[in-house]
Amino acid sequence: MAHAVTPILEMIRAERGASADVSRSVPKRIAALVPDDAIGPARQVTALARALQSDGIECLVVVFHRRGRPPSRCAHYLRKAGVRYCVVEDRGPVDWRMALRVGALLRRWRPSIVQTHGYKATALAYLLRRLRHPWHWIGFCHGVTTENLKGRFYHWVDRWLLGAAERIVVMSHARAQAFRHCGSRVRVIYNAALAPPSAGNPAEGDRLAALAGTLRRPIIGVVGRLSPEKGVDLFVEACAVLARKGLAFSALVVGDGHERARLEARCSDLGLASCIRFVGQVHNVDVVYRHLDLVVLPSRSEGLPNTLLEAIQADLPVVATAVGAVPDAVGTSAAAHLVPPGSAAVLVEAIERALIQGDSPEAALARREVVSRFSLERRVEAHVQLYRELLEERTGVTAACVESPAR
Repeated sequence: MAHAVTPILEMIRAERGASADVSRSVPKRIAALVPDDAIGPARQVTALARALQSDGIECLVVVFHRRGRPPSRCAHYLRKAGVRYCVVEDRGPVDWRMALRVGALLRRWRPSIVQTHGYKATALAYLLRRLRHPWHWIGFCHGVTTENLKGRFYHWVDRWLLGAAERIVVMSHARAQAFRHCGSRVRVIYNAALAPPSAGNPAEGDRLAALAGTLRRPIIGVVGRLSPEKGVDLFVEACAVLARKGLAFSALVVGDGHERARLEARCSDLGLASCIRFVGQVHNVDVVYRHLDLVVLPSRSEGLPNTLLEAIQADLPVVATAVGAVPDAVGTSAAAHLVPPGSAAVLVEAIERALIQGDSPEAALARREVVSRFSLERRVEAHVQLYRELLEERTGVTAACVESPAR
């Protein structure tokens, strides 16, 4: 994948002229701090780091792994991509000894720029900067989870501490409004449309394929974390209406989370236990997409969901709520059927219309255009421009405002 990315540094040299000293305006080393349970951001960081490495920027990804949990999927992605990484043990929400371990790592690595993803990475960067660590800090805000009071508190802390970062990167213009008090330090850089991941687990792939073979077509899929903001409860209610209307279909709910037990109980109450299958967390997501006929994103809130981009990359019809950067990605094109959030009734109408009308050449072309606009090349270019801006500020060079070119 990395070799397909346009060499960004060569592009910069061409733009600025052969005599320009580019080496002073791009970092030689960066580091990214990532929690291992943030799978979407981890995949984006992995793809970005691999592409940057191919352009001569050394990257170190520091993965926070909670003690007692299964091996890190984030580390698996990094290892498979050939990206340099280090796993730091996380012993709990207030394990401030992590600051010593991460601080020592960064002193040895000596990055010009540190990127943070998630509340703990934000808190550590905030503390280390207070201790006079010399690197630039770019803080990322990917989205908000609302599954419980603890999660909401962590996101409040994250947003408050991100105000100290030199740059704040968000996934949508809607999310940028939460940081409007930070002025020109806020940037919108969209996720890249990456191919769905394959964990290389043949047994899991065979199990998923066998399950799909027993289900009635068409198969509708919801892929993602099972928490309130993802709106899977609305999808369940919509499925109940579709079943009562006599529409023949099956559904797969792929993912795990605090809401799973409640959602399964609701399916049982509605008589949908044989129609909607909960398959839990899946590593071979590519196998799932190969067996779906329609992907539904019923979210109440989002940044720019990886599931949307993965489904479009997999050339699948999509029904999605118009939240976060979803309208930015799809616009008024036929790439997806967009509906207002928060209503099972509008989901019913959109799903029914998508299944009855079927796919079209126009929709397939629109999906290819989305994949092109949200390419990894464009994401890398936006990042390198942002790095240049930070480094040039230190040398007194006026920097231009940066926004992802995927528009």
